[in-house]
Amino acid sequence: MRKTRRTYKDSLFRDIFNNEKRLPEIYECLEGASADIHDIRLTTMDEVFFDSEKNDVSFIVKNRHIILLEHQSTVNDNMPLRILWYIAELYRQHVTAKSPYQSKRIDLPAPKFYVFYNGRANMPKQWQLRLSDAFGDTKGAMELIVEVININDAAGNELLDKCAPLKAYSTFVAKVRESVHEGCTLDQAVPRAIQYCIANGYLTEYFTEKQEKEVFDMVSFQWDQELALEVRAEEAREEGMEKGMEKERVFSIRSLMANLQLTAEKAMDALSIPKEEQARYKAML
Repeated sequence: MRKTRRTYKDSLFRDIFNNEKRLPEIYECLEGASADIHDIRLTTMDEVFFDSEKNDVSFIVKNRHIILLEHQSTVNDNMPLRILWYIAELYRQHVTAKSPYQSKRIDLPAPKFYVFYNGRANMPKQWQLRLSDAFGDTKGAMELIVEVININDAAGNELLDKCAPLKAYSTFVAKVRESVHEGCTLDQAVPRAIQYCIANGYLTEYFTEKQEKEVFDMVSFQWDQELALEVRAEEAREEGMEKGMEKERVFSIRSLMANLQLTAEKAMDALSIPKEEQARYKAML
């Protein structure tokens, strides 16, 4: 077993796929063009300038393409904006500081953007996110298209059938979720999923060499993020419901005041609004 080197804030996806040996197969499945390990140069950023986030995987192939791969367990319509920040920084690193000011055109690798989605929401096999969607009805002079691919391990997933590393990752995540759904704790589910993958030839070398605790910590961090996002969404739903109830109450108070010529206080008493809340509602009238 080798020593833990990465921080626990690295996701399992990032740890698995920032490896030149696994990227040629992914590139061929996505782009339909062959590449070998010598054609690929990793460009994944260790630090990015907002919220201590990092991009998941980026690499240049034959100086022809620059590929950005992101993994998402929740649907995020702002990925085009995030990826715009990433690609701007990657291009800045790719050229010298003086290059943009020279008269001769700079050749750049063509960008391709992919998000691999494996959340629990029922989503289509593949869809696109466009930066221009954020402009509303206003036409802009910029576009950035992100291909979102559902990599949940389901029958008929053509990309997983073609791409062994993605199939293996998806299988591992599915096995963890399956065990948790059956009542296992996460520290029970992760070793079970690791053993299943080793026994069935899914990323056997990776899971054999990796320390079990390191895998657990990466999965646990991602799991905590997913739960935090779910809690945040639930809080937003509850907040929306509360605001809706407030609007209904204000409407009812105004109706009683107008139709029955009641004072605000008597209207609120008639609606059984607690005394301690009446000042707040009165301020909304």
